[in-house]
Amino acid sequence: MGNQLTITLGGAAGQGLVTVSHLLLTSLARMGYRVFATQDYMSRVRGGHNFMRIHIARKQPRNAPDHANALLALDNRSVETHAASLRAPGVVILDPATVTARPPNGPLVIEAPLSTIAKTQGSKVYENSAALGALFAALGLPLEGAAKVFEDQFAKKSAKILADNLAAARAGFDAVRTRYPSPPAALWKPDGKRRALINGANAIGLGMIAAGLRFIAAYPMSPSTGIFTYVTARARELGVISEQAEDEVAALNMVIGASACGARAATTTSGGGLALMAEAVSLAGISEVPVTIANIMRPGPATGLPTRTGQEDLNFVLSIGHGEFPRFVFAPGSADEAYYTAGAAMNLAEKYQVPSFILGDQHLVDSYHTVDKLDTSKVKPVNYLLDPRKSTAPYLRYKLTNSGVSPRAYHGMTEAPFITDSHVHEENGHITEDPLLARKMAEKRFAKLKGMAKEKTGLPAWSGPKNAGVVFVCFGSVAGAARDAVDTLAAIGVKAAALCFNRVAPFPAAEAAKLLRGKRRIHVVENNIQGQFERLLIAHTGVKTSVPVRRYDGRPFDAAYLINALKETYRWRI
Repeated sequence: MGNQLTITLGGAAGQGLVTVSHLLLTSLARMGYRVFATQDYMSRVRGGHNFMRIHIARKQPRNAPDHANALLALDNRSVETHAASLRAPGVVILDPATVTARPPNGPLVIEAPLSTIAKTQGSKVYENSAALGALFAALGLPLEGAAKVFEDQFAKKSAKILADNLAAARAGFDAVRTRYPSPPAALWKPDGKRRALINGANAIGLGMIAAGLRFIAAYPMSPSTGIFTYVTARARELGVISEQAEDEVAALNMVIGASACGARAATTTSGGGLALMAEAVSLAGISEVPVTIANIMRPGPATGLPTRTGQEDLNFVLSIGHGEFPRFVFAPGSADEAYYTAGAAMNLAEKYQVPSFILGDQHLVDSYHTVDKLDTSKVKPVNYLLDPRKSTAPYLRYKLTNSGVSPRAYHGMTEAPFITDSHVHEENGHITEDPLLARKMAEKRFAKLKGMAKEKTGLPAWSGPKNAGVVFVCFGSVAGAARDAVDTLAAIGVKAAALCFNRVAPFPAAEAAKLLRGKRRIHVVENNIQGQFERLLIAHTGVKTSVPVRRYDGRPFDAAYLINALKETYRWRI
């Protein structure tokens, strides 16, 4: 099967789709396949329609297309929604006892008695393992490749449960292999190199931990919850304190308190929760207490589309908080990039004593991809705390400095009083209303921007030929689709490039202007209706942009969507 294959696994919430997907993805990664998987799920516990799309390729995929070559349908709606868009070889696996819908002419329908197998094993829950076995047979994968994954998943429950799941998988495998000895959607033989599987939520949590996280407080809010639960599950063994706060107001204030006492601290939220944090963000700004905030955007105002993807909080994060103070804002484009970004965000918050935002979306945190390895040597905690016991000079928490960064110690380090205050203050932290000092303190805070702007983390990355006449400019999770579009166009002789931004504040204006100069047609690609990033780009660089590509239906970009949006403009024949 060529160089790539895409599988869609579809079903209703509560049917065990997450378990089947996890088992398949983990098995593929351990066997040496390179994968990218994206999830689409509804905001409900039972029913509705959810699906996982898994793209497998010889070269590490950066996104998943909006079509598939094979479909595992656990319900009628999956057939009705996805079968018509299947491409060669076009295979549908279903249980005829529970799925009565049939695709239009074309796809090969493989009927597997999943419910009968589960009944034989004694429980309906074994249908998922039988389905996985059937899928392995259709893909030409050895069932032994899943044995260790099954052991990791089920052995902790009981030996019998593990044995029953393995038996169900074997029965599903044999049911398909008997009828189709030549696998209808056979994959190529992998290189055998075991790969790690990571999603954006886990990567952000892991990056925070690697950078010295010691306290996290949050109120669960989709789609940010995965970061919080990942850290919380490992908190005890890693010496991290995790607190589920009563609301987002409390969460960030707890984080500020922990940070003031010397603990690396962070919180996670989405737009509605971040709105409640606005006053506390300002408190961190004037008190110059470092905090890291992962804001995982959801589309739409209010509740909006809580389980969908969008990039509508950019302006909000750039300006949140009353009064004026600097901040870092990062928007990583992939899970592995999110790991390095999260670690850097925490260190830079400490270095400059500012709020540091990690801006993501559902497509980033819920998408999985394989990595050969993460370079853990690149993410380590860097200590910027002062020990005033080693100095004879008086400790001035808000000392006026050329860099804008004042000496910082944690509360309780000495017997001398430490003051962290929400008012305009003197160098020693005491309240002041002196106009000259108020001006100097504001200028001190903003003097940090000179150093912040020189940091190398998150600078825009160029993909494609340097002399490209067409450039897709994006930020955050759109990067995968933009880079895929560049590769697709290169195959038909079109010189296109992608310029993908991670750091959006301080905005890397000089670097962006240099990369975009020349006779190029610049298309800004983003998941919002107002063109928030396009406005930011123009404001900082003055570049002239061409036709924008915007999507705001709650779904992620893929290369085809991007190219089709400009097909008439350029008359590309694809």
